[in-house]
Amino acid sequence: MKTVRLRPMRRIILPIVFLMAQRVVIAQEDQTNILTTAAAVRNLTVGQANHHIPVKLHGVVTFYDDALFSRFIQDETAGIYLNETNVPALFPGQLVEVEGFTSPGEYAPIIIPERVRITGIAGLPAARPVTFEQLASGKEDSQFVEVAGIVRSVYFEESSKHYVIELATGGGRLTVYDRDLPPAQARNLVDSTVRIRGVCSSQFNRQRQLFAIRLMVPQADDLTVQIPATADPFSIPEQSMSSLFQFTPQGTYGHRIKISGTVTYFQPGSALYVQDENHGLFVQTKSTVPLQLGEHVEILGFAAPGQYTPALQDATYRQTGASAPPEPAHINRDDALQGDYDCRLIRIEAKLLNHAQDGREQSLALESGGFIFHAYQQAEDGKAYTALQNGSLLAITGICLVEPGDWQAGETWRAKSFRVLLRSPDDVVVLRAPPWWTLEKMLWIAGTLAFVVIVAFTWIAALRRRVVEQTRTIRQQLQVEATLKERYVNLFENANDMVFTHDLNGRITSVNSTGEQLLQRRRDAILSLNLMDLLPEDQHTIARQWLDQVAKNSEPPTVELDFLNTARQRFRLEISTRIIERAGEKSEVESIGRDITERKRLEKEILEVSNREQRRIGHDLHDGICQQLAATTYLIDILADQLQEKACPESAEAGRIGKLINETISQTRSIARGLFPVKLEESGLASALAELAENTTALFKIDCRFTCDPEPPEPENSIALHLYYIAQEGVLNATKHGKATHVTISLTQSNGLLTLAVEDDGIGIQSSTTNRMTGMGIRIMRYRARVIGGTLDLKNRPNHGTQVRCELHLSPKISETRHD
Repeated sequence: MKTVRLRPMRRIILPIVFLMAQRVVIAQEDQTNILTTAAAVRNLTVGQANHHIPVKLHGVVTFYDDALFSRFIQDETAGIYLNETNVPALFPGQLVEVEGFTSPGEYAPIIIPERVRITGIAGLPAARPVTFEQLASGKEDSQFVEVAGIVRSVYFEESSKHYVIELATGGGRLTVYDRDLPPAQARNLVDSTVRIRGVCSSQFNRQRQLFAIRLMVPQADDLTVQIPATADPFSIPEQSMSSLFQFTPQGTYGHRIKISGTVTYFQPGSALYVQDENHGLFVQTKSTVPLQLGEHVEILGFAAPGQYTPALQDATYRQTGASAPPEPAHINRDDALQGDYDCRLIRIEAKLLNHAQDGREQSLALESGGFIFHAYQQAEDGKAYTALQNGSLLAITGICLVEPGDWQAGETWRAKSFRVLLRSPDDVVVLRAPPWWTLEKMLWIAGTLAFVVIVAFTWIAALRRRVVEQTRTIRQQLQVEATLKERYVNLFENANDMVFTHDLNGRITSVNSTGEQLLQRRRDAILSLNLMDLLPEDQHTIARQWLDQVAKNSEPPTVELDFLNTARQRFRLEISTRIIERAGEKSEVESIGRDITERKRLEKEILEVSNREQRRIGHDLHDGICQQLAATTYLIDILADQLQEKACPESAEAGRIGKLINETISQTRSIARGLFPVKLEESGLASALAELAENTTALFKIDCRFTCDPEPPEPENSIALHLYYIAQEGVLNATKHGKATHVTISLTQSNGLLTLAVEDDGIGIQSSTTNRMTGMGIRIMRYRARVIGGTLDLKNRPNHGTQVRCELHLSPKISETRHD
C-alpha cells in the first residue's frame, strides 16, 4: 500500500486559511474603527480617506443647496461636506445623524453618506470670526465662519436663484451667495460695510489647489449691515482724477468715490476710458448702458492701483452731457514713455512693420524713432488692417497704455514700453505708402523670373513625356474598351437567361437572343411591345404593382411572372432588376429573367409529396394510434371498476391513468387534424376553416371566428389545401407569438379574386424578439402563395396586431409547359 504525501497540499491550504483569517480581523477592525467626528475625517490624508473608513456622526445642517452643489453639516469639532449620494432635501438648523464612509474628495476629505436621518431642530453653531488670509489658506473650508468687509457689487444669478455679492475684505475679495436677501436691500447694498456669517466653500482646480473663495449664507439674518451706503450714491463729493491715491490724512480707502470725465473709449460690460484736461482713467464696469465718444459722465467706483495710474473697479455711471469727441494729444515715443499720457487719447506717427491676429485681437507692430510698440483692437473682422502694407507711415489714434517696468525716482526714468488701444479701423490713417521699388521686391522679381524660366523648361519636358504617356494610355483604353464591349455583347447575347431592358412604364427597349427563343418572336417585334403584351390577363395586376415598386425603390424587388409565347403557352420567369440612372435620374430598368417553369413544377411536386405524407401520417394517427389508445382506455376503465369493487386503493391510480390516456387521445387527434384537415376533403375549404376556428377557440381559450361569403368559393383541392395551411400558420403565429385574444379568419371572392385574411389584436411583430417577418413560418406561407399563383401580404401593427392577407385569381387550370 502506497503512502500519501500531504506536504504539498499543506503548502496550498495554509496560505488560504491565513488570508481568510486576516480578512476577518480586518473586517472586525473596520467595525470598531468608526470615525465619529468631522475633525477626525478632516485630519485624514488623501490615501487614508481613500480607504472608505466608516463614519457615524451627529451634527447640524449649516447650508444645503443642490443648485450650488453645497451640502454642509457641522458638529462640535468641525464642519464637513456631504456628497450628493443618498442625501435627502435638508434645511439649515436640522439635526441629522449621518452614516457612511470617507472619500478624499477633490480638495479636502468628505463623507459619502449611505443613510441620513433627521433627529431634530437646533440653532446654527457660533460663527468664528476669520480674516481673508485664514480663508485663503484653505483650512477654513466647510466651516461656519464670520467675515466683515465692504460690498463691491451685487447681482442676481438666475441659474442658482441666489444673489451674488462681491465682498472686499482684508486685502482680498470673495464671493458671497445669499438666497434670502431682500431685493430692496440688494439695490442699496453696494458700498455698505457688512458682517456676514456663512459656510466657507473653496473653489479649486484639478490639482486640488484653491483659487477662489465662496461664502454660503444659510439664513436672512446672517447678513448684517454695519455702515449703510449713502442713499443717493451720486450725491457724494466729486474727486478729480489727479487726486486719486494722493496723500490725504482723512483718506477713506475702500469706499466708493465719484469722478467725472469725457468718454474716450467704451466696450459695453467690460471697459471704459475717460479723461479730463490732463489725466486719463481706466474704469472697470459691467454696465452695458450705451455711451458715445465725447459724452460727459459721472462715475461711481472703487479706486484701485492700475498698471501705472489708478483705476476704478466695479463702477457704475450716468450721462451728464455730450459734446464732440475730444482731440487726441499729438505725441512722440519719448512723450509716451514718460508716462504722462497713460490712459489718455493720443495720436502718434509710426511705420508699420507687420500685422497679426491672435484670436479676436488684431495687432499692428509699429516702429517710431527706433522704438517698437504695438497697437491693437478687439474685433472679429480684421480685413481693414490686412489691407495695410508693411513699410507704410501711419498716424495711430487710440488710448495710450503704459507698461512701467522697473520704476525709479528721477526725471530720467522711462517706461519699459507702451501700447495703443484702437477703437476702430478709422483710428489708423495711412500718411505715406511704402516705396514700390525696394531691394526686397527687386530680389523677389529676379528670383521669380528665374523660377519661371526653370519651371517653363521643366514643364515643357514634362508635357512632352505626358503627351507620349497619355497617347499610349488612350490607345490601351480604347483597346480595353473594344475588348470589353465585345465580351459584353457576347455575354449579353449568349446568356442562358433572358436579358432585356425596359423603361419605367414597361416598354421593352432591348432583348437578347435567349429572349427571342423563349418568346418565339423576332427582336424587332419584341421591341415594339410592352411587358403587359407578353403577360396573361391574370398577371397584369401583379406586373403593374411590381413596375410601381421598381419606379419608387432604389433596390427593386425580385418577382415571378408568367409569360406567353406565340403559341399562348405559359412559362414562368424569375425577374431581378437594376435601375439605370442617367444625369442623376432614373431612366431605364435592366432585367434578367430566369426560366423557372421546370423548377416550379418540381417544387410543386415536392410539396404535393409532403402534403400526401402528412395526410398519410394524419390518417395513421387517427385510425391507428387513436383507436388503440381508445381500446386501452376502455380496458383501464374496466380494471379501475374491478379494483374499486375489491376496495383496492390502486383503483384511483387506474382512474387517473385513464384520464391521462383520454387527454393523449385528444392531443393526438388534434395533431392528426393539424397534419391533414379531414374536413377539407369531406366538406370543402370553408368547412375546414370553420373547424380550424372552433379548434383554436377550444385549445387556446381565445375568441377565434370564421366569416365567408354566403356562397363560399370552392377552389380545387390542391389550392384549398395550401390556403388552409396558410390560415393555420397565421392563426398559430397570432396565438403563440402575438398573444392575441381575438382572431378572425375570412374568406371572400370578388370579380374572380379570392382573398384569405387572418387578423388578430395581439402585440404585433416586436423588433426586440425573433424577427417573425423573415421566420420559417412566414417564408413557408409566402412560398405556398407563390405555388398557387397568389401573393401574400403581411402587415405588422405593433401593439395593434397583425394582418396576413393572401390573394389569387381563380382561373381554369392552365398548362405549365413551355415551348422549347
